[in-house]
Amino acid sequence: MPVFDFAPFPILKTERLLLREVVLRDAQAIFALRSDYEVTRYNIGRAYTGLEQARSVIEDIAAGGITGSELRWGITFAGQGRVIGMAGFSYWSPVDQCASIGFDLAREFWGKGIMAEALQAILRFGFESIALNRIEADTSAANAASIRLLSRLGFRLEGCQREQYFEAGRFHDLLIFALLRREFGA
Repeated sequence: MPVFDFAPFPILKTERLLLREVVLRDAQAIFALRSDYEVTRYNIGRAYTGLEQARSVIEDIAAGGITGSELRWGITFAGQGRVIGMAGFSYWSPVDQCASIGFDLAREFWGKGIMAEALQAILRFGFESIALNRIEADTSAANAASIRLLSRLGFRLEGCQREQYFEAGRFHDLLIFALLRREFGA
């Protein structure tokens, strides 16, 4: 069974980005990200209304890193400290060598290839360093941008959970995607 020690926190670098641990001093940036309804409208839960919610999610992410149940990075531009997004494994099963990936990015950076670049690094880390065999992702059927991104990264649509969640007065479908190690980079 593969085991990964999350200490020290793994820093990932790409051409433009530095993916690092999210810490309490990032609370204002996380609040700005998660308080934007357009960023969070396809996430579970409502947009943040207070800074304490950002502090709480940072503490939850840190606790998950300690127990090895999750691993999420803050996305920054190399040489800059401001967190502009978050991405990582919100669920990880060492026994099944499987993880679920999630991501969000500040609206001002949409359409610039930033999330694709960050996720490529995270996927590589998952398959090579944690020895994952499968990485899953789910997204609202209405989230065309995430569907395009997952498809471009090689994820395959595996199914639809019809009317899986209720929000804004109606039920919504959830699409399930997965990428296998042998498909990564193929």
